[in-house]
Amino acid sequence: MTLSPTVAAAVPGPTPALQRDLRRRLDKLARVFDFAEVRRAPLPAEQVVRYYEDCHDAYRKYHSRDGAVHMALNDGDRFDPDGFFGQLRRIEADWATPPAVGLELAFGQGFNLEYLARRHPATQWWGIDLTPAHQRIAAERLARAGLANVTLAGGDFHHLPYADASVDAAFCIEAFCYATDLPRALAEVRRVLRPGGRFTLFDGYYTRPLAEMDVDGALACELVARGMAMDTLQVEGELIAAARAAGFVPAPPVALDSAVMPSLRRLERVTGAVIRWPWLGRRALARRSPMRGRNILAGTLMHTAVAMGLIGYRQLTLDVPA
Repeated sequence: MTLSPTVAAAVPGPTPALQRDLRRRLDKLARVFDFAEVRRAPLPAEQVVRYYEDCHDAYRKYHSRDGAVHMALNDGDRFDPDGFFGQLRRIEADWATPPAVGLELAFGQGFNLEYLARRHPATQWWGIDLTPAHQRIAAERLARAGLANVTLAGGDFHHLPYADASVDAAFCIEAFCYATDLPRALAEVRRVLRPGGRFTLFDGYYTRPLAEMDVDGALACELVARGMAMDTLQVEGELIAAARAAGFVPAPPVALDSAVMPSLRRLERVTGAVIRWPWLGRRALARRSPMRGRNILAGTLMHTAVAMGLIGYRQLTLDVPA
C-alpha cells in the first residue's frame, strides 16, 4: 500500500542501540574506505554528472527498473515499487486545479514527467537536467510514450532558461540538495514562478548542523553526503530561512521519515554485501568507478542516520504570494 497524502511521520530518534549500530557500521566501512580520502576529494559540478552517469545501470538493476531515481514512499514496513509515485501523488493532491505550466528541476530519467504528462495532458511540462545521459534517456522515454506536452532542456537550475513569471508549479525530488549556491537557485525558481505559484521539494536534510551532532553522527552524515557526490546536505531550518529570504512563504515541513524506511532498508541490504567481508569489498570497489563505489557509504548509513533523527526526509512547500 502506498502512502496517502495525509499520512506523514517522523522517526522516534536516537537510542543506545542505534548509536551502537552506527558505530558498528562506521567500523566496517572504515575497513573498506579511506575516510580521509573520501572527505578531502573535490566534488565540482562535473562530479555530480559523473556520479549519475556511472550509477545509471546500478539504479536500474538495484533500485527501479522503471527509471525512478528517488525513494519510494510506503505505508508500513514493506517496500512496494508503487511508492515511487508517492511524491507525485502528494504534489497532485496539493493542486486546486492542474497547472497550465509545470516545471521539474533535475528530471533524471524522465520517470516523473512521463507520469504527470500522461495524467495531465492539458498541462505544458518543462524539465531541466544537468546530466547529458539523463537528457538522452528521458527524451527517448517520452518519445516512446508519444507525449508531446513535455519540453526538456539541458542545464543548471542555478540559471533557468525560462522567462520571468512563466511557471505555475515547480518541483524537485531529491536533487535540489545539489545546489551549490542556495540563494541563487531559490531566486531563480522564485523568478520563474507566477504570483500564487508553488515550489515543492522532497529531499533528505540534516535536522541540525553537523557541529551540533556527536562525532559519530556528524561523520556518518558527512559520509552520506559524500556518497552521493555532495560536500554536505542542506540543513532543514537553514533552507527554510533561505526560502523566506528569497520571497517564498514556506508551509510547515511534512516529515516522511517512516515512509522512506522500506526503501532505505532495501538499499542497506544491497550495500551490506560489499562491506560484509572487507577484503572482498575492497576488491569489488577496485573494479568500480570511485563515484559509484562511494554510493555504498550512503546506502549503508542512511537508514540508521534517518532512524536516529540525524537526517530527515521532508516535503517542503514554498509558495509565492499571490
